[in-house]
Amino acid sequence: MINVNFTLLVQLANFLILLVVLNFLLFRPILKVLDEREKLVRESAELKERLGTLAQENIQEYESKLHTAKQESMAMRSGHRSEAMALFREAVQNTKIENVGELDKARAALAAEAESSRKVLKAEAEGLAGRIASKLMGRAVGGGS
Repeated sequence: MINVNFTLLVQLANFLILLVVLNFLLFRPILKVLDEREKLVRESAELKERLGTLAQENIQEYESKLHTAKQESMAMRSGHRSEAMALFREAVQNTKIENVGELDKARAALAAEAESSRKVLKAEAEGLAGRIASKLMGRAVGGGS
């Protein structure tokens, strides 16, 4: 059986003193550190969430600007292409006109040269025909050289 005497009161007093001392020296600092740690974890989670949201907004803004830039470049490219095609068509048309003019000049020059060649050949043919006839007949034929 348990005897209740003075030593039990001393042990109870020692226990209470130890409890108060441990509370000030051990439990409160540990609880304070644990509270600070929990606060830091909470703040880190909030910061992570804010940064994630900010990153997502930046990505969306970047994609939007990229899409807009692509559309602008496509429009510019299309405009430049149609402008280049118009210049190409104009150059082809001008070349055709120049070629037609040069071709007409060449045809006229060829026709003039052919006409002069015909006249020369006709004169030579008549002279040659007269000489052949003179040689065949053995006498001079009128119109021969």
